[in-house]
Amino acid sequence: MSKILVEASGAYEFEDIGSAGHHAYNLPTAKSMFPTNTGSVLDVGCGAGQATQWLHDQGFNAWGCDLSESGIELARKHFKGPQYFVSDLTNFDKVSAEQGVELPEGGFDGILSLEVIEHLYDPEDVLRNCAKALKPNGWIVLTTPYHGYVKNLTLAMFNKYDDHWMVESPGGHIKFFSKKSLTEMMTRVGFVDIKIKGAGRGPLIWCSMVVSARLG
Repeated sequence: MSKILVEASGAYEFEDIGSAGHHAYNLPTAKSMFPTNTGSVLDVGCGAGQATQWLHDQGFNAWGCDLSESGIELARKHFKGPQYFVSDLTNFDKVSAEQGVELPEGGFDGILSLEVIEHLYDPEDVLRNCAKALKPNGWIVLTTPYHGYVKNLTLAMFNKYDDHWMVESPGGHIKFFSKKSLTEMMTRVGFVDIKIKGAGRGPLIWCSMVVSARLG
């Protein structure tokens, strides 16, 4: 699985585009939560561009941004349909202008972000920037590892916490969301109509939450 953005320890250095990884189980669920199949969509924390290209193939005007210059370089090399720019995810307008990139006028229709916010020191700040980048009533679909009572209890029973917390993985997960905590954070930022589905494995022990919302 390709790691995407690791704000906690700097940009992740990509050597290749990686495998499909979490995209294999997240993207079908994410697609089912898209309110439309047209318009401009920004893939926030796009890594080496696999999901961004998928958006392009679905018919969207697809854009991708990531902190990792090596990831963006690979994306531009292997996935030529979308447009890309390097960004720390806290000010899309500023960094894109500095790179001579013109973002869609009026903002993006939608945002997709796969397995990113769990790597961030301040995910609320990035979500706030996502809200600023959207058109009025724009939509967002994001995924992050699921944490709930049954899954947490299962991890403890089978002594899997060390593996799950990724303590030996450079740039591993540093934020762990439940449905409640993620819903509250997105509400503070200004998102409404928040809906959550599970993806991967089965009920109550899902790998990820797939969350959709629109800008209120």
